[in-house]
Amino acid sequence: MSRTPLAAMALALALGAARADEPSTPLGPTAAPKPAIDVDGIQGILAVGRLDGWLLYGYREQNPIALEIVRPEHTTRRWFYFIPARGEPVALVHKVEAQAFTRIPGRRVEYAGWRELDTRLKEILKGKKRIAMEWSTELPALSHVDAGTLEKVRGLGVEVASSAELVQSTKSRWDKEGRASHYVAVHHLVALKNDAFAFIGKELAAGRRITEYDVQQRLWKGYGTRGLESDAPPIVAAGLSTADATYIPTREGAREIRQGDLIVIEVWARQAGNPDAIYADVTWVGYAGKEVPARFADAFALVVRARDEATAMIAERVKSRKLVRGWEADKVAREVIAKAGFGDRFIHRTGHSLDTRAHGDGVNLDDLETHDSRPIVQGVGFTVEPGVYLPGEFGVRTMVDCWVGPGGLEITTPAQKEIAPLYP
Repeated sequence: MSRTPLAAMALALALGAARADEPSTPLGPTAAPKPAIDVDGIQGILAVGRLDGWLLYGYREQNPIALEIVRPEHTTRRWFYFIPARGEPVALVHKVEAQAFTRIPGRRVEYAGWRELDTRLKEILKGKKRIAMEWSTELPALSHVDAGTLEKVRGLGVEVASSAELVQSTKSRWDKEGRASHYVAVHHLVALKNDAFAFIGKELAAGRRITEYDVQQRLWKGYGTRGLESDAPPIVAAGLSTADATYIPTREGAREIRQGDLIVIEVWARQAGNPDAIYADVTWVGYAGKEVPARFADAFALVVRARDEATAMIAERVKSRKLVRGWEADKVAREVIAKAGFGDRFIHRTGHSLDTRAHGDGVNLDDLETHDSRPIVQGVGFTVEPGVYLPGEFGVRTMVDCWVGPGGLEITTPAQKEIAPLYP
C-alpha cells in the first residue's frame, strides 16, 4: 500500500547518520536520567518524511510542545533548537540564557542582539529547503509559532511544514514507564469514582442534602490523598447540568443532587511530581433511584453502541495493519448517533489524545471540531467518548481510554455497559 510522506513519517522508525557543519560551541552531556529528546529516532522520521529538519522555537510559554520536548531551564528570550535530518542538533540561544541549555544534546550557538539572531538563524538553515515547525491550518492546538516568526523563517527561502506528525511520534507515544503510570492513574480514578457514587447513595438514603460541589470537592481531595494531579477539578453534573458537556460545578452555582437525577462524573489525572506521567480519563453515569427511566437508558445504550463500533473499527484496522486516521474513527461513532436521529446532539469530537497532558498533542478522534488526518500509530493513547446532549433535559456520554500496543488496541479503563442505579 502506498503512503504519503506524512503517513510514512508517522510510521517510520529509522536511524540517521551524524554530521555537523555549523560554527558553534559544544554543549555539555545530557544529565537527565531520561533523555528529553530522541535525536536518532527523530532524524529517521525526518528522512522518511522528506524533511530537512525540525525547528523547535520557544519564547516564554508560547510553545509548550517545544518546552516539553527540549526541556531547557527557565528562559524569557527567544531560542531555537534545530534537529537536522542528518547531523548534530543546534541550539540557538541568547548569551544571557546559555546555561539553560547546557544539558540539551547537540551544539550551542549564542547571540546577543536581534541582528545576530537573524544572521545565526540564516546560517543554521542554509541549504535547507523544507522543515517542520509547530503550526497547522487544521489543528489549532498544534499551532504555537507566531506568524512573525513563521514569516522570518519563510523569508530565508525555507518551506515550513506542520510538525503535527513529528509531535505525535515523539511526544505523545507512551513508553513502558508512561504506560505503567497511566495504569496507576486508572486504578486510583476508578476507586475515586466508585467512592463518589457510594457517597451520593449514602447521603441520599440518609436524607441529607448533597450538592454537585460537595462530591467534586471529595474527589478533588482524593486526588491529593492518592498522589494524583490534574489541570482542572473533576466534573460532577446532576439533573439538568448533565446537558452541558463541559459543566464543572462551583460552590455558588452547584445544583443539589436529588432522587431521580441522572448523574455524570468525569475524573482525569496523572501521577503527581512526574513530568513524564501519562493522564487517565474516566467517565461514568449513574442514576439516583432504583430503576433507570427508559429515556436515560435508551440514550446511554446509543452512545455505548457508538463507542463500541468506533473501538471495534480501530481494533480491526490496527490488527490488519491498515491505516486508520483520527477523523475516520470519529465518523464511525458519529454515524451511529446520526442514524438514530441525534446527530445534531453529538456536539463534540469522539475522542482526544492522552499523553503528559489530559488533552494531549497526539491524534484526536475528530472530524467535527477539526479534521484530524493523522494516523493512529503504535504507542499512542486516546479516549473514545461519544455523547448525546438534550438542552433543558439531560445529557449522557460514555468513555474508555485506549492505547495501541504491539499486540493491538488495548482498552485501559472499564467500559460501562448501562447506567448504574445508586440503589440496588
